[in-house]
Amino acid sequence: MSQAKGTCDTPTDDPALDLNSITKCSIEDTKDDETSSLASRKSKRVTIQVSSRRRVVRKREAVTGVSDMGNSHKIADIKKKASLVGSLDLNSEDVVEKVPFNLVEEIPLFKSCEKVAIYEQEKCFKEEISNHVKKNFRYPADAYAKSIQGRVLVQFVIDKTGEVTDLNIRGPYKGEELEEEAKRIVSKLPKFKPGKHNGKAVKVKYGIPLSFRIPGKKPSNVKKAVKKVALESTSVINFADVETIPQFKDCKGSKGDGSDCFNRELVKHVEKYFSYPQEAIINDIEGKVYAYFVIDKNGEVINVQTRGPKGGEVLEEAAKKLVEKLPDFQPGLHNGKPANVKYAFPINFKLD
Repeated sequence: MSQAKGTCDTPTDDPALDLNSITKCSIEDTKDDETSSLASRKSKRVTIQVSSRRRVVRKREAVTGVSDMGNSHKIADIKKKASLVGSLDLNSEDVVEKVPFNLVEEIPLFKSCEKVAIYEQEKCFKEEISNHVKKNFRYPADAYAKSIQGRVLVQFVIDKTGEVTDLNIRGPYKGEELEEEAKRIVSKLPKFKPGKHNGKAVKVKYGIPLSFRIPGKKPSNVKKAVKKVALESTSVINFADVETIPQFKDCKGSKGDGSDCFNRELVKHVEKYFSYPQEAIINDIEGKVYAYFVIDKNGEVINVQTRGPKGGEVLEEAAKKLVEKLPDFQPGLHNGKPANVKYAFPINFKLD
């Protein structure tokens, strides 16, 4: 059995979660009897494994107060928070390579924030990030003309020298131009004073959402709700049996029957949009979910169904959302005509 591994960085809108928690995706050839008839060509099919760390962290609370007495309380609060990060021992054998921003003892700093009181440094950091975005923001002309809008989640690492590295970007449906603009903005961030933990410079992970909105205009890139269509069984062809398989647009002109490219693009899609449900992390819910759907004659994904482990409804919902975000395909062909093609693949949710 061959296996190739990839990495998914999974931003989340929930401030209570570690925004930079690392998840892993893997793709492997498999011969699962349950969905082999719906598998990719020549008995090859992807099994996608997604995993998440169990740890849930608290967002660093904002400190308030203006008097000298208030400042003393702020410093006391900061010292109390040291117990939250004290378990990250850089002297241990299990070295922490990248520390989340909300756990690092000394956050990275803009030059303008270096002389700011310690209890104001996080506020200063966020204000400077906001100022940087406002100063450098340009709405992509083509996206503006097409009314492409949405939110782009950006993750990056501030390394031990203060440089911005390891950008990971996830944007809305058909929002590639917005993603490129977000990447350009973050790439222009200045060099920081590195963050420190236990007195040593460390790599620090940080994430921000960037919203692209055009006042008074509706976004044109909203994906249509996935339809449920009554289809006669005789009008649906299994993926393994169709003469020409449906294909991702980026697979046009791919070698062979296109199944290898299909599998790669499917994994890339999961890596981009996967998010392990918070409820499942808290309640230690894991297991395999089978996702079934039809790519119709127009290339649209319809009739999405899922089946997961007992008590795994939250995982089924996450798998369904992943499938519903699939783009439109080049339709499959059978007997020279566009066909409704049935496909299925398993997603194995696993907690580290």
